[in-house]
Amino acid sequence: MALDALFSPRAVAVVGASNRELTIGYRIIENLLEFGYLGPIYPVNPKGGEIRGLTAFPSILDTPDPVDVAHIVIKNTLVPACVEDCAKKGVKAVIVNTAGFSEIGDKGVALEDQLLAVAKKTGIRVFGPNCQGIINTDPAVRAYCNFTFTRPMPGHISIVAQSGGVGEVIHQRITELGVGVRQYASNGNACDVSIPEIIRHFGEDEQTKVIVVHIESLPDPRAFLEAAKHVARRNPILGMKVGRTAEGAKAVSSHTGGMIKQDTAVELVFDKAGIVAFRNIEELCQSAIGFASQPVPAGNRVGMIANTGGPAIIATDELIEAGMVMPPLSKKAETLLREKLYPEASINNPIDVLATAGPEHFAAAMSALIDDDGIDAIFLNFVTPFFVDTLGVAREIADANRRSQKPIVATVMTEKKGWAKTLEVIRDSGVPTYDMPETGAKVLASMGRYAALLKRPSEAPVSFTDANASRARSLLKEAAEAGLHVLPAALAYDLLTCYGIPVARHLSVPNAKECLTAVEQIGYPVALKVDAETVVHKTESGGVVLDIRDPDSLREHAERFSDRFADSPGLRFLVQEQLHGGHEVIVGAKAVEGLGYVVMFGLGGIFVEVLKDVSFRITPVTECEAREMIESLRVYKLLTGVRGQAGVDLAALIEIIQRVSQMLLDNPEIRELDINPLFAFEQGTKAADVRVII
Repeated sequence: MALDALFSPRAVAVVGASNRELTIGYRIIENLLEFGYLGPIYPVNPKGGEIRGLTAFPSILDTPDPVDVAHIVIKNTLVPACVEDCAKKGVKAVIVNTAGFSEIGDKGVALEDQLLAVAKKTGIRVFGPNCQGIINTDPAVRAYCNFTFTRPMPGHISIVAQSGGVGEVIHQRITELGVGVRQYASNGNACDVSIPEIIRHFGEDEQTKVIVVHIESLPDPRAFLEAAKHVARRNPILGMKVGRTAEGAKAVSSHTGGMIKQDTAVELVFDKAGIVAFRNIEELCQSAIGFASQPVPAGNRVGMIANTGGPAIIATDELIEAGMVMPPLSKKAETLLREKLYPEASINNPIDVLATAGPEHFAAAMSALIDDDGIDAIFLNFVTPFFVDTLGVAREIADANRRSQKPIVATVMTEKKGWAKTLEVIRDSGVPTYDMPETGAKVLASMGRYAALLKRPSEAPVSFTDANASRARSLLKEAAEAGLHVLPAALAYDLLTCYGIPVARHLSVPNAKECLTAVEQIGYPVALKVDAETVVHKTESGGVVLDIRDPDSLREHAERFSDRFADSPGLRFLVQEQLHGGHEVIVGAKAVEGLGYVVMFGLGGIFVEVLKDVSFRITPVTECEAREMIESLRVYKLLTGVRGQAGVDLAALIEIIQRVSQMLLDNPEIRELDINPLFAFEQGTKAADVRVII
């Protein structure tokens, strides 16, 4: 594997090693020794001597062969030359802990570029700079190439974090909860070894069962998406993005641009890649424990067992709100439970075995759910009464876990000292155990989210053969050569027509007088709209009049537009058939650097920024994703038809979203797009307004 030398080094050197305890150069040596690193450790210090009982070498060139990894903890301006020496020595990878690079501004950027140039020239890999390092708990390696303080046990959770601070908080919390970690990496500025590359490395590690990812930004979102998508089909990836509340782009010229938040693109990358997203570190850590110890559920159907009612209600609420379901039990399960449980027990879902239930009752309930084909996962609420053989119950839970192919998550509410052995038996069996019912429920719900992501069809986007891509390119080239940044209405409608997107009948005319001629071809009633590059939102600017039914009204409004928008360069008038009925929706898009486009669908017209009932996906948008966009709206039921009103043509909307996706990919000159409103009818759709920014 590409990063084997970094994560499983045969020998480690520390350039900048020191005997001063409060230094990184001392701390890394200390960590390697205390963690039991199995390879040689070579301190490098110009003064030589001994550091922590180890012989120090004046230069990396003086150390014995081979050295796979060298930490660099020296002045930032000396780092590029040191990397040159490391390359001469045959070092495979350097971990540059030193700060003072791109994070400090232009001078640091230049220094980081110099460092990267050395790496590319010599073939040495650079981890960092301005980073913590890596940890590998593999008993055959025990590499603590890091200056932090958490001492993890071997386990199955691998962590990669852009922020060393957040990464260490996650790492420490998981360790504090008594769960092992497999590998850890925090790569700081990531000038060379990237998070996508680390994700691929973790994905190839057989002992990694779940990957935790923390990011602050995505310098190469497409590379991240491709790496994560490849790995997430085999290993669950739990992701967290920070910096959600920073103000987004200042200058946007479309509804879609205004609706996209700071972290929308990252959330969409997570979703498209199949990453389970989190906004809370505690939930992330607790869920990682569940994924590390239990199989992924086949679906979202939960069977619950409880010996007390209140916590079961709390857990049920949490599960249902998160999209899990609690179906009725099978007839076979009901028969078994009536046979084995107390007569007063509740033979429903949740199964209330009663507070007096002993090991045999829990065993029966667990067996019933394990054997019930209508149940995908088991949730256990267990209090520990003093009058029950709780240790026997724990052993039955452990036995059920050994037999079950379904995930089992437990909430055990107890006094921990008095029932320590009971807790120990459950935890040692591999059943993740939580103190609060809502915590356990959130964990199981996150596993259900991953199961749903896995069930998505791996479909290719549709390619519409009736699209006239060459005509579209000619239109955009014509606009660019004319120096236009916003397409005139007629040109924008022509662009939609090239991709088979139906538009309302319309004519664009240069003055008020010709509006009366245009209406003869279109017929009343009509809508009159101002068409000028400087008028961004026509309705808000008073540049739209609807349902005009006679020549006098048309003349009056056209003349008023002539006066009101007289200073607008290139002013034209759009006379358009008036559409009635249906529902107004919006299909929009915005280019995202390094990623492609974010496509938006939602309730349109004047309500788009008021109700903000919209959803997003990254291009290319597949049929399944287009359907999800529509079904995720709060007004989805309105689109399907309510209270005797007909629903809209959902198939046509799904197709329009895909056609827009293809148009965007064919024409990278487009920066922003709004089709708003797009009228959705019982049969078909028609675009009533469109804005295209190039």
